Amino acid sequence: MKRSDHYFIRQEGDTFGLYDKLLILYSALRCLAVTGLVAFFLASCNHHQQDEKTAYDPNQPIELTSFHPDSGRIREMILLDGNNFGSDPSAIKVFFNSSEAKVVGSTGTRILALTPRMPGDTCILSVQIGNQKKEYQHEFRYKIEASVTTIAGNGRDTHIFDKGLDNCELKPVYIAADKEYNVFVTENSDVFLRINTVTNTLSVIATKEQGFNHRCPPSANPLTNVLQQGAEGAENRDRFSFLDPRDGWALKSKYIKTWDLNGCQLPSGGGTGNLNYASHFQCLYCEADGMYYTRYVGGQIVRVNPETWEAKIIGMTPVGLTYGLAFHPKKPAELWIGYSELTTPTGAEAANGIYTLDVSDDTQGENNILTSLRRVSTLASSAGGHRDGPLTQALFLGIRMINFDTDGNLYVGDCRNHCIRMINTTTMMVSTIIGIPGVASPFKDGAREEATFNTLHGIVTDPEGVIYVADYHNNRVRRIAIE
Repeated sequence: MKRSDHYFIRQEGDTFGLYDKLLILYSALRCLAVTGLVAFFLASCNHHQQDEKTAYDPNQPIELTSFHPDSGRIREMILLDGNNFGSDPSAIKVFFNSSEAKVVGSTGTRILALTPRMPGDTCILSVQIGNQKKEYQHEFRYKIEASVTTIAGNGRDTHIFDKGLDNCELKPVYIAADKEYNVFVTENSDVFLRINTVTNTLSVIATKEQGFNHRCPPSANPLTNVLQQGAEGAENRDRFSFLDPRDGWALKSKYIKTWDLNGCQLPSGGGTGNLNYASHFQCLYCEADGMYYTRYVGGQIVRVNPETWEAKIIGMTPVGLTYGLAFHPKKPAELWIGYSELTTPTGAEAANGIYTLDVSDDTQGENNILTSLRRVSTLASSAGGHRDGPLTQALFLGIRMINFDTDGNLYVGDCRNHCIRMINTTTMMVSTIIGIPGVASPFKDGAREEATFNTLHGIVTDPEGVIYVADYHNNRVRRIAIE
């Protein structure tokens, strides 16, 4: 099931000669057939024949002059020109932002590399050889390709689950994925569904009668694959739900035994409209300290010891609904929070905003707000909207689930914009991956330019970067392969 890229490998002892030249020419033609690329590379090879033993000189600077093309997709062939590269590709590293590219060959003055997957929409290219690293002055534009298919649902929502994936009738709300190719969907009738993407089967694993609540986004423990959820309502303030695959995903409840308020107020049943301050929709496992973390609608960030079930409020965040919480895979103590558009007046400034905080830092400031809390989408607009570009200027509307891929890209279910956004957390740039912003469109699968969504609620990435979406008003579970 693992997807992988396959490259020819030079035989041990080969120099950069005819074998490599034919290999690179073949690869260029096979992969992308970039206009003029073959001619450029053959010219380099002819020049290189005059000096078969070009070597990198650590006493001389590497020089970067230009690269071609200036935009492309995954596995695009890129020619990087300069001097003092040396002809040993294994000694050369090429980066698109922080993502390392595959270096196929080098003549000493020209490197042939392959564009890595998802380095960001705007890239700085750099070359590192030995202790030297330099950047090109011009930027590379990464072009994203995406294809959307439906894996479950026929467009009706009469809650029929025994007709197979193509003919089932469901209204998906939130979604999770584990490491065993299972996708889990909370269905609007308080039923929890498991989709096995290997066997293409659908099964019910929990129901309302067992205490299941579809409004609580699930997450899969990264170490154990156990599914974890918070709970809704004042009567469920201390409750968490777990479904362990070793027990056939039987739903079991655990309860907080003792509270350390740490100077804060205990979560209560206050609130107005859709807000219940004692609700805590998610339960996340933190790999940095082995604790569970949740956030209450009242703003409390709570750390729960899974051994003793003692809870500590580490500090406060603005009041409001947050269906999206996720830990950064490369900074495991860094929690990202996506606020919905629904807030009370006391938390209105947080609406449609994205925040980060460090759960390892309990330091509190005024009104017990955690000092590590940062609003990273800093443009103030409680009314929301749609705008790509730098995260400080981006606009969202009705953030639902958020989820990281293994490279640290954050995918945002932009519910009322009916599209999926991606935040490159290295460059802090936001781009719309797929969907027509602001348009609630009838169902349509296909390529990035034509696929549409209607009020998407759930979004999750699997370990291979495939995205699954709960397309709420289109009554379908969708699969997005992005490159």
